[in-house]
Amino acid sequence: KVLHLFSLHSASAGSKEKSGSQVSETSITAEFCDTNCTQGTDKKWTGCSGDCFCVHVGNDTEGRCMKWDGDYPSAEPEE
Repeated sequence: KVLHLFSLHSASAGSKEKSGSQVSETSITAEFCDTNCTQGTDKKWTGCSGDCFCVHVGNDTEGRCMKWDGDYPSAEPEE
């Protein structure tokens, strides 16, 4: 199962031009992992492993494990 959450569109900060040439697109998807997660009485979430993280709604103490997948920019400088 793959859930397409959103596409990021970023333009140059401070630019007053409305030029499409300054827009870059990056697609990020979230994929459900095979496990669920729960919040314990200590408020810590458990049940997800590897690259998976817990996603829950509101004050629910149960959620689903998900992971990011896709081509998104790295914080490392390009060489």
